[in-house]
Amino acid sequence: MPQSRLIKIKTTGLPTEHVCATWTSIPKEIIDNYGEVTLAVDIMTISKIPFMVNTSRNIHFGTAQLIRNNTKDMIMTSISQVVWTYQARGFQVCNILADSAFKCIRDSLSEMGIALNVSSRNEHEPEIEQYIRKVKERVRSIANSLPFR
Repeated sequence: MPQSRLIKIKTTGLPTEHVCATWTSIPKEIIDNYGEVTLAVDIMTISKIPFMVNTSRNIHFGTAQLIRNNTKDMIMTSISQVVWTYQARGFQVCNILADSAFKCIRDSLSEMGIALNVSSRNEHEPEIEQYIRKVKERVRSIANSLPFR
């Protein structure tokens, strides 16, 4: 092998510039109009792996967090992290829409100043159910496009 080819193989590339991760502030008009956030939350399972999924009304910002189980402590930890994420950007979570599986955290949420609206028996929150369908559809399409089984 030629000497120049060996040097090219054994050397590393030039370092790239670092990504700037500074946050800009949210415009005042957005905070004024959408500062009070209503979240829709539910637990989604993919291949028997549970995820806490939520989306906000009007802002349409959604997150999914891996959770170990469906216990009260795990659900509250996950929701607290989401609430902190909104508060760090200047938003205030006022309401959470959920199904009857979330009744156990009503008192903990009221201590945080958040009202929990639980849907009736055999009903689900349409906003979060639609978001879960969209996420699952995208996960399936990515999984099917992978070059291995």
